[in-house]
This record gives sequence, C-alpha cells and structure tokens, in this order.
Amino acid sequence: MNVPIRGYAQVKMDTTVIFQPTRLNPGLGKQVFNTENLLVFGGILGTSFLLDEWSNRQLKSNQNSFFDSYTNIFNEFGEKKYIAPATIATWLIGTAIKDERLSTTALNSGKALVSAAILTEGIKIVAGRSRPSLNRGNMHFDAFGGTNNETKSFPSGHAFVSWAVFTPFAEEYSKWIYVIPASVSFARMYRNRHWFSDVALGAGIGYFAGLYFHKRKNQKVLFDGNGIVIKF
Repeated sequence: MNVPIRGYAQVKMDTTVIFQPTRLNPGLGKQVFNTENLLVFGGILGTSFLLDEWSNRQLKSNQNSFFDSYTNIFNEFGEKKYIAPATIATWLIGTAIKDERLSTTALNSGKALVSAAILTEGIKIVAGRSRPSLNRGNMHFDAFGGTNNETKSFPSGHAFVSWAVFTPFAEEYSKWIYVIPASVSFARMYRNRHWFSDVALGAGIGYFAGLYFHKRKNQKVLFDGNGIVIKF
C-alpha cells in the first residue's frame, strides 16, 4: 500500500499478515504422550502388577495409628463429591478476584477431571476387577463385570481424581503439590481398597489428562503484520 505524504516522497508500507503455525503447537499431544513418557508409564504399570500381592501384604501387616490418621485425611482428597465442587469454587474465586492464573488453572483441572472420569469409568466397567478386600487375588477380572462398587477396582477412581485435579496446580505453582495425589494413591492401597496396579493406572490417566490441559493453555494463534503481533 502506497501512502502519499505531503511534501515527502511516497512511503511503501508492508501490511502483509503472516500466519506462523508453529506457535499453534498442533503436536501438543505428541509432546505429552511421547515415547519416553509412555515407556516410563508402561514400565511402572507393568511392575505394579508384579508387586500387587507383595505390596498388599506389606501394607496390611504394617498398619499403625499414624498412617491410619494420615490416610483417613488424604483419602478425602480423592473424593469426587468434595473435589469437583472445590475445583468449581476455585475457578469462581479466581474469576471474581480477576486472578487469571488461578481461574485458568482451576478450569484446566476441571477439564482434566471430566475427561479422565469418562475414560476411567469405562475401564472400570469393562475390566470388572475385584477389590483386594474380596480376597480373590490380584488377577481376578470379569469382562464387563464392573457393575457394582466391589468389582470396579481397576483403575482407582480416587487416584485419577486427585492426579487430574492437582497436576495443573503442581505444574503451575509448585511440584510439592504432587504430595497430595501421591498420598491419596498410598491411602487407597493402605486402606485395602485397591491394588498397586489400580492406583498406577488411575494416577497415570489423571496425570496425563492434567498435564495435557495444563499445556494447552500455552497454545496461541499468532498473526504478525508489519511488526504488530496479535495473539489469541
């Protein structure tokens, strides 16, 4: 475009709008679910199956009042009836006080929770795994037998809830927050409600869901025209 300016020569301005797709980061899923992460997760899950019976025996034979109280407290951090409303409340508070960081993190936690819940509930129903409290062994699966609470052990619902909700906060604020979902996972095993492999899969589903939605917040579409940058 030529802009005539009185008393001076015409100045040519470049107003071409350039789309830079690399800033959109379409390969986000590959970053989160990359080969290294999946191999590590697969290794942990496979090992957990081998340690199911042993870890269950160890925890049942080493009960004490400290861990009784500890697990009673942290077990509640995996309860959907508490955590879901708390996540909504956090988002509302962040929105009300105009804390975009807090509201965005809470929103990502909510998205992770809903997404992971759908997958976890589906696996529970299909796997039909008996809880360790039924004394049927760690390999008692009944295809599509997850019709009641006692045969919906795999994966752990408490583990997925806590990891899905707290992962975005841990990634955004402090890695120490991971102590909460880790304690929830331990509590479910200590209380004889889940096998090691139950909490391993539940934690993995929740963690990857939380990490994915946390990283999505950094995606931007960028238009660059003559030095003017527009992001949304």
